[in-house]
Amino acid sequence: MKTLKDIGEFGLIEKIRRWGRSVHPEVVLGIGDDVAVIDQGKKALLLTTDILIEEIHFKRVWIDPYRLGKKSLAVNLSDIASMGGTPKYFLVTLGLPKDLPVAFVSSLYRGFKEMIKRFQVELVGGDTSLSDRIVINICLIGEGKKDHLLFRSGAKIGEDLYVSGTLGDSALGLKILQDQNRIRKPKGLLERHLCPTPRVELGRALAKMKIASAMIDVSDGLVSDAGHILEESNVGARIWTDRLPLSPLLRKWARRYSEDPCHLGLNGGEDYELLFTSPRRWRPALARLSKTLNLPITRIGEILPKQAGLELIDPSGKEVSLPRPGFDHFK
Repeated sequence: MKTLKDIGEFGLIEKIRRWGRSVHPEVVLGIGDDVAVIDQGKKALLLTTDILIEEIHFKRVWIDPYRLGKKSLAVNLSDIASMGGTPKYFLVTLGLPKDLPVAFVSSLYRGFKEMIKRFQVELVGGDTSLSDRIVINICLIGEGKKDHLLFRSGAKIGEDLYVSGTLGDSALGLKILQDQNRIRKPKGLLERHLCPTPRVELGRALAKMKIASAMIDVSDGLVSDAGHILEESNVGARIWTDRLPLSPLLRKWARRYSEDPCHLGLNGGEDYELLFTSPRRWRPALARLSKTLNLPITRIGEILPKQAGLELIDPSGKEVSLPRPGFDHFK
């Protein structure tokens, strides 16, 4: 009998996708993507949900409740950003141990309030339950104009492949948090893991300007998430490893934890940057948008025919082998 370990997280999602196919015409996009899209006339309703479980997604010795509240909402905001939508409302379901200090929950909600203020979203409900571990599940509701929304399926041969910000910082921050022997810990890398920034402004700008064709947020790692775009768009891609945007902090600290800093950029999860494709004619517009938002937007590759698969090219022009896929809960 097959187990979840045998089929993995994405194998399970594919099975659920087949089990739960929608028959309602207003469901534009359902199971299988990070965001469900419901037709609402000129606009579309966007729905997403993410769960954070103690000892699986976080440890209390690493993260304070204020940052935990911010991150819990940020990972959902990033999903809405990946479609170019506007986040509006959210619900929170909490599983909490009965001996948890009330001050912990108060600080958790201070983190929520910080994100509520910054991204203009509203808490409208939820639920609570007794649990042996802290469990935080958020359902975020957003909206967007139907003809502006960006899906994973729009990439076309000949287009450029871009990513925002820098890659690998969160994964390296996690490795440093796990290193019990290290006393000095670089705050910048830890913050990228504990308190990520969802790129809502960039997502909305790309959608409004109609200069991106497909998009996803980098939550499971660049290689893994690029693979989702390629699969849904029925195309291949080439990524130049020397163009990966790696921060000075990552370059300084990476050798202590990885033989090659590029591996962190290629495979590290939880950066929550936006990975998107765009026709070549929009290169000047993207350069201007990068300056306007004060956010790096780096061209790291190009879209190829499907038979090319995903190619990684090193600085010498040689194709290098793909690293193992990103994080999979059941494997």
